Amino acid sequence: MDDDERMRRAEAQEERALQALDSILHGGDLGEETLRLSNEYTDGQTARFRAWIRRLAGRSDS
Repeated sequence: MDDDERMRRAEAQEERALQALDSILHGGDLGEETLRLSNEYTDGQTARFRAWIRRLAGRSDS
């Protein structure tokens, strides 16, 4: 992943966090918004970890 891709991902993650905060401030469910953000982050980390393991094992990402 290059620096541009990292920046795009960071900007997208920040935007989702700001949307969650806005939702919470306007009556959204704190627990639901927090869980959604946490799940998105965990899913992304898990996918990156799996891809790293596949690269180490010499397998493709399919």
